[in-house]
Amino acid sequence: MMFADAHSHINPVKGLGYKISEKFKSNGGWFISYVSASPWDYFDSFNGFESYKKMIDYQVNECKKSNEIGIKTACIAGFHPEDIDILIDKIKMSPISVLNLGLKVIEYESNLCKEGILYGIGEVGRQHYKTMPERVAISQLILEKSLEYARDYDCMLHMHLENADVDTVELIDYSINKVNIKDKRKIIFHHAKPSMLIEINNLGYSSTVYGIDEVLNFVLYNLPPIFMIESDFPDNPSYKKVVYPWELPAKLTDLAKKFNLSEEYLYKINVDNIKQSYHIEP
Repeated sequence: MMFADAHSHINPVKGLGYKISEKFKSNGGWFISYVSASPWDYFDSFNGFESYKKMIDYQVNECKKSNEIGIKTACIAGFHPEDIDILIDKIKMSPISVLNLGLKVIEYESNLCKEGILYGIGEVGRQHYKTMPERVAISQLILEKSLEYARDYDCMLHMHLENADVDTVELIDYSINKVNIKDKRKIIFHHAKPSMLIEINNLGYSSTVYGIDEVLNFVLYNLPPIFMIESDFPDNPSYKKVVYPWELPAKLTDLAKKFNLSEEYLYKINVDNIKQSYHIEP
């Protein structure tokens, strides 16, 4: 059986970098999606747009190395909603300056996507915690512009959202329908709640669920194989409680035995759904 990690992170400056893929491959992994972190996860100083650009350059290089060792790799870069709060609270930027920076970053990323250097844009979306209303507005504007780029350049999109159950799905569906994206399977609800998965699938989108025992036990026992699995591994030693990509295969194998899941079920999650969403095959 082949295993996939549909949403992870990579940090060659402070973490393992592409060696994640080496470990993943040695444990049965065939595909991984590396999504950008934030500049302060990489660097000790912040230099505006140039810090984002430098971070993406690092990330793209690591994705190339991952592909070269035989792991199919998708490289995704975005402007995380939490960045907005950090830039205002810690970097002391004004809200409008943060909006302009975010729009510049995703424009740069969309051009890389257009050129085939990046596979998609993400994470973008809305904060999953309470924050000031103008910051949510900034997040929404950046998300809407990202959707336009995804439509124009056929980019994948990884969304980080408030995950307020089915309401979130229907609210986002309203925004996406205004943009008229043709291939909705390339729009991914990252870290989706199990209660959202059926509606996400029914509306034609893709989803990833967090690979912790509590979530996996529920979705594997109760739901059809309509989702993908993610580690959301931060690749940063400052994070102590994490899911390691290379541990997902053994975890899924054990749970498959526990719930008497068929090989077809696991194949659907780890291969077919990747092919459908990412258009990447083993």
